[in-house]
Amino acid sequence: MIVFDTDIVTLISYGRNAKLRQRIESVGNDEDLAITIVTHMEILQGRFDSILKAASEGELLKAMERFRASRSMLDSFRLLEIDDVASGHFAGMTQSKKRPKMKRGDMLIACIALANDALLVTRNEKDYKAVNGLRVENWAD
Repeated sequence: MIVFDTDIVTLISYGRNAKLRQRIESVGNDEDLAITIVTHMEILQGRFDSILKAASEGELLKAMERFRASRSMLDSFRLLEIDDVASGHFAGMTQSKKRPKMKRGDMLIACIALANDALLVTRNEKDYKAVNGLRVENWAD
């Protein structure tokens, strides 16, 4: 299984990164492409914010169109939620004396990827380097 971090999903939505597109196209049909509930929330939160901040009818309609497009794109991936195994990784990370210094969202993404024995694809490899056992690759740069 391959899990895309939020930054990668954003690049996919732009459709302008040829290297990333080629790498994704080379993935076999037997491999699941997934996102975490955290990425799902982060992407849609940005779209919700755009809807709420719209100052005109045109901006509102455009924001709603982008929300729908983002939701459709997100639905094309398998959605991984926080389960007992991921929450166990979370407990281990947060209770450890050697707790990785990372944002909570990144930590949750790492826990979900670990729980699913998945490869995490991100441009922010440094954000995840302290997580033991996590496989990380950058397909965009």
